[in-house]
Amino acid sequence: MKKKEWKPKRPKSVLEKILIIAGILGGIAAVIAIGYFVYDRFFLTPPEEMIEKMEVFEKKVDDLAEYLDGLSETKNPKLKELFEKGYALYEDEEYPEAIDTFRACLELKTEDGERLGLLILIGNAYFTLGKLKEAEDHYQEALLIGERIHDQEGKGKALGNIGLIYQVKGDLDRALKYHQGAFKIHNEAFKIHHEIGFRKGEATALGNIGRIHQTKGNLDQALKYHQDALEISRDIGYRKNEANQLGNIGLIYQARGGLDQALKYHQESLEISRDISNRRNEANQLGNIGLIYKTKCELDKALKRFEEVLAIERELGRRWGEATALGNIGLIYKAKGDLNQALKYHEDALEIHRQIGNKQGVANQLLNIGLIYQAKGNLDQALKYHQEALEINIQIGFRKGEANALASIGLIYQAKSELGQALKYHEEALKIHKEISFKQGEAIDLGNIGAIYQAKGYLDKALKYHQEALHLSKKIGDRENEANQLGNIGAIYAAKGDPDQALKYLQETLEIFKDIGMPEQVEKAKQIIEMFSRQKNQMKNK
Repeated sequence: MKKKEWKPKRPKSVLEKILIIAGILGGIAAVIAIGYFVYDRFFLTPPEEMIEKMEVFEKKVDDLAEYLDGLSETKNPKLKELFEKGYALYEDEEYPEAIDTFRACLELKTEDGERLGLLILIGNAYFTLGKLKEAEDHYQEALLIGERIHDQEGKGKALGNIGLIYQVKGDLDRALKYHQGAFKIHNEAFKIHHEIGFRKGEATALGNIGRIHQTKGNLDQALKYHQDALEISRDIGYRKNEANQLGNIGLIYQARGGLDQALKYHQESLEISRDISNRRNEANQLGNIGLIYKTKCELDKALKRFEEVLAIERELGRRWGEATALGNIGLIYKAKGDLNQALKYHEDALEIHRQIGNKQGVANQLLNIGLIYQAKGNLDQALKYHQEALEINIQIGFRKGEANALASIGLIYQAKSELGQALKYHEEALKIHKEISFKQGEAIDLGNIGAIYQAKGYLDKALKYHQEALHLSKKIGDRENEANQLGNIGAIYAAKGDPDQALKYLQETLEIFKDIGMPEQVEKAKQIIEMFSRQKNQMKNK
């Protein structure tokens, strides 16, 4: 006979009563114990996703490979003049005008290698504008030329850039396919550079290989390649690459949760970038440092770094970077509880993204603005912004953004206690994340679905989803979500009348938050453990 699923009955204690009321009502205000970990995690996830998305996208823009193939030294004077004009526009981030000028270059008589270089530059301009389909079309055309004329360097750069497109889209399986092709070429380049003693090329190839391993999630392998590239760069005094490799190593430690170690590497990269007047990498490293301080809940320090980034981006005239910095500052003000100031920064970022035609940036900021209205309790206005972001992500084919918008809409319906509608959106988000193999998103969706079943009182079903989310979070090394799912599981055991199991899971939650340096979460976890302990003692004394 099939075992009947446990459902809440008449509460037997004050603790049970608190948990069951929270589960049945399912609203933010009603969430006291069972909802803390559920709603705190999920209401923080979308802005963290956006800050990560903007920073990662900015890093991908900096990682884009150019291939000039002697374009500036071409024997064709008309082509040289037009190319130099287009490249100046490209450097000044006047991307639509740069695209038009490079297209005019293609209409002239050009060599195959020159066409390959121009197509990659056009692709880069489209990528930076968030027009990923147009970018891929140009990279694919460049790739065909590279294969036809046996130009390994051009081919490798086209493959790597296509891989970056699929990384940004969240389609990691397809990204991996292209990066593996680029890896093979970079590996061959490394061997050639090593044989002829070209140590600068050797260091560059090692760094490229390291980035590919980072993409694949092979952090140990990535670390080894970046450390080797760093050693060579130091030996030959290649300071620009030394700063780049220090930053890459910092990102690996950041991904592992080693925030203090990551901070050390980013600081060292920052100092070198300042010494050699590399303002672009200076801004990137300040942004990385700001993100670490945000994760550590040191919000004033984070704000200071992002404001420095904003000043540099404005000085350089990089509108994309300016919008990124404004958005990140907005997220800090939201975390500090200053919603009106946060709204102002996100609206400024939104306006810039609209002006430069970056649809993905527009969608990101619409989501962030929606989250502010959600925090203000204006759920209908929040829903409007999230739905607009969803439409844009569908239009541009950005599936990861589509899933994020679906999950955000699901959270609004959760807050409105429309749990059936919420479940529908979270299940759609989960389906997309599975299709594109984005495991972190999948784990968050599973937790969101578990939260809905908690709110409905189906604790056995909720437990199954939270356990799946926990397993996946452990597998991919997402320690913050691991801690949150442990907390959710602990709350379910408390609702089931098993305070010992509840406290065991909650204690694990506390230890992880301590380990990864999240003091605010540590304090909240302590408060819940203390509450459960008091309730347990009260039950014993009855």
